[in-house]
Formats: sequence, structure tokens, C-alpha cells
Amino acid sequence: MKNIFYKLVLSLCIATLFLSCDETEITELNSNGIPVVSLSENTVVLTEATADEEALIVTWTEPNFGFSAAPLAYNVLIDTENGDFSSPESATASMPLEKTFTVQQLNTLLTALELPPNEEAQVQLKVEVKLSNVSSVYSEAINLTVTPYPGLPDLSTTWGIVGDATPNAWDGLDVPLYKTDTEGVLAAYVHLIDGEIKFRENNDWDVNYGVTGTGNALEANGGNITVTEGTYYITMNLNNLTYTMEDASTTDIWGLVGDSTPNGWDGPDWTFYPAGNDLYVTKVNLTDGELKLRLNNDWGTNYGDTGLDNTLDDGGDNIIVTAGTYNIVIDLFNLTYTLEVQP
Repeated sequence: MKNIFYKLVLSLCIATLFLSCDETEITELNSNGIPVVSLSENTVVLTEATADEEALIVTWTEPNFGFSAAPLAYNVLIDTENGDFSSPESATASMPLEKTFTVQQLNTLLTALELPPNEEAQVQLKVEVKLSNVSSVYSEAINLTVTPYPGLPDLSTTWGIVGDATPNAWDGLDVPLYKTDTEGVLAAYVHLIDGEIKFRENNDWDVNYGVTGTGNALEANGGNITVTEGTYYITMNLNNLTYTMEDASTTDIWGLVGDSTPNGWDGPDWTFYPAGNDLYVTKVNLTDGELKLRLNNDWGTNYGDTGLDNTLDDGGDNIIVTAGTYNIVIDLFNLTYTLEVQP
């Protein structure tokens, strides 16, 4: 390791009518003072079911710089197996010489590194001792074996689809539109009936778009868009204010059915949006009642919850819910689900 410790002697000699010399000594930085890192575990397997539990404790020795110093912060840096820590994920330690990660906290960092979920991988950890806003000292890297679970990206937007062709008609809650891989392009899978639709923001008419005349160019306060019954993949492009509707009748689409859902037990079902890694999301208004999850508006593949433990059981019992607006996430890899009540 390059010796980062130094001793600087500055001699300033000023010659006037006589020659004088002032010598100033700068404190030496001890190159053997870098922290030594230890891990409570060498291998961790993360699961969503244990998200709030402790996953890993990172500890390190107190740096000995050879002088009295109080670092501005300690950060735990994580990078991929072949990473060079040029753009690592980082977590600040609230305790001087220790950082405890919950399962969810660690999984969030690993997801940001784009590690494949449910697969074992190697990562590296370092501790950064931040001495100033422009100066840091780093520990040696230490290896950790991890298995992350699928992380849920935030795909939510303020936009939705409203109209008498949608399950909630003109009153909303609107069919939510979600972010795609293209910035400014939003999308949704939806089952529509014969009728009309428009796009609007925040379930409110202050900002809404339709089409005046023909074509797919959206105009503020434009006319209603006439649609025919079917299953569609709909996009809204905020960059050029256009929309598309593609036939999605051959696409596998998961939905909610039940007397608590907008269309009852007869459907069409309230649809989910794929968030990747076998995760599906939706936002929906429910009434007091029951629901199930099924594929393509058909009972051939359906899930309930027989044990009332947020586990999806093939053909299981109806899930009992109370009235409210919910964000719902289903994980088809682990066969689990969550219902989060929204204000």
C-alpha cells in the first residue's frame, strides 16, 4: 500500500537586511492506522419474510492516525465482486465503529447494485473514514457472499386512465399508469369495456388529456377517446403527448376478482402491472368483502390465502379485506403478497 503518512517540514527564510529562518512542523499521519473490518457473517441469505430482522453487523477497529482526530463520518461501501469502488453503494454508520444492517436495508443496497435476485453472489465491503469534505481513508476490502431477494422498484406515477370503459367509470379511482424503462413513457395493462376513456393526473380533472379529432396526439382537455371491449397495453408518452393502445389479449395478465373489487366476481378483473423479477403491483379501491388473485380473467389459475399468513395458496381461501385504497404487491417467486392501506 502506498504510504499515505507524511511529515512536512516547512522552512520559510526571509532575507531583508538580515537572514532569518522559521521552521514549522506539520503532524505526521500514521500509515498503519487504517481500520480493520470484521463481519458478523460471511454468508447471508435474504428473504422478504425476514425484512425487519438483523442481517449483518459490520465492525471495524478505531483508526490510529498518530494524532487526535475526529472523523466527520464513517461510511460502509458495498460494490460488486469485480467492482473498483468508483461508484459503490453506501450506508452511513450511526455508531462510530459499527453498522448494523436489517435484511431490507442490505437488500436495498444489493438491488441497487443490480445483483440477480434469488442467486448467490459475491460482493466487497470497505469502510470509509471521512476526514474532511475532500479527504478520506479507506480500509482494505473484505468479501461477503449474499443472496438477495427481488427488490421492488418505485414505478408509481401521478397519472391514470379514467372513463366509463374502465372499472370505476368516470368517478375513479383511475386505472394507474406506471413508469417504464423509457423516461416519460407510462404504461398500464387494463381490461376495458365498450365506452370512452381519458388520461388525467391525480384522479382530478384539473389536468387531463384526450383527443380532438382523429389520431393519437393528446391535447389538454381534449375529447374522449372511444374504445371497444378488450384487454390492452396502453402507453402515455409525456415527452411528445401521444398515446398507444395495443391488443394484449394473448399476454398473461394477473388480476384481482371478488365482491370487494370494482367489477365483483364476474370481472373483468382489476389488473396488476409487472414490476420485474416475478413482482406485480397495483393500486385499487376495495370495499368490505373478499377477493382472490387469478390469471387472465379465468379460474383455471387462481390463488387465495388459506392460512391467513400472506402466503398465496393455489386455489386457496378467499382473502377478506376491509374498505380502503390499497397498494398491493404479489411475489410469484415466493408466492407471497402484501396489502398496504393508503391514505
